[in-house]
Amino acid sequence: MTTPPGPGAASAERECFRAAGVVVLGGAAAAVLLWASTFPGWPVVAGVVLSILVVAGLLVVLGEEPVPAARRLRPVGLVVALVLAIGGAISVENSSHAALQIRFEASRSDFETVVAAAGAPTSRDGRSDFPGTCPSRIGSYALGTCEAIDRGYLLLQQRAALGDDAGFAYLPDGLPSEDPTASGGLQRDQFSHLSGPWYGWSCGC
Repeated sequence: MTTPPGPGAASAERECFRAAGVVVLGGAAAAVLLWASTFPGWPVVAGVVLSILVVAGLLVVLGEEPVPAARRLRPVGLVVALVLAIGGAISVENSSHAALQIRFEASRSDFETVVAAAGAPTSRDGRSDFPGTCPSRIGSYALGTCEAIDRGYLLLQQRAALGDDAGFAYLPDGLPSEDPTASGGLQRDQFSHLSGPWYGWSCGC
């Protein structure tokens, strides 16, 4: 007759699942950070998901005390999870918008079709109506609105950014002048170059 596992073995098994769960949560956090970095502005939904993952991680880590034989599993899982999450954050921070550039390039031809139909941008003061049709989606990005600024176009991302407006800018003559009025309230340092005449932008304006 096989002897059933004692409570200590069952607790050790639960700790293995807890440790694995913490690692999975850390990997999920890194994946969310990477996904969020493919937008010009940090999506609100990314902040919500990360908050949920943090709470879930705390619930897992602060669960019932394990038996002595399994006491090291949870800290090990936590360390691995933190390495994944922090490593993901550092990679995103040091990537110089690489993830955004890669995703944008896959949709660039669709963006160029939209601005070509609108015609060449002209000189104007501040933001005004977009002269073409503003689609609800361009490539893999959902759009909110499209606007014209001095010698360029702004395409606002639909997925709300935390505390900011954000989107893409078509600036065939390069960055706007130092006068933020002409560029719809945007400063030159709020643009990040993607490729050619295309820029990402984010501001609290």
